[in-house]
Amino acid sequence: MEKELEYLETRVSALITRVQELETQNNRFASALSEALKENAELTFRINETRNRVAALVERLPKVPEETP
Repeated sequence: MEKELEYLETRVSALITRVQELETQNNRFASALSEALKENAELTFRINETRNRVAALVERLPKVPEETP
């Protein structure tokens, strides 16, 4: 019975350690995800701004008369 309790104590201790490791890893992943989402939002904004600028520049280009055959 004593050995079983020692075994269970060892297993519970190992599980607690593993849970703590997973919590730490999860926090790192959550932080990395947050940063990636923030960067993605910023890049999306910049792409849209660039798209709008290009569209405005295209509108300012002189129109080329179409040739009729």
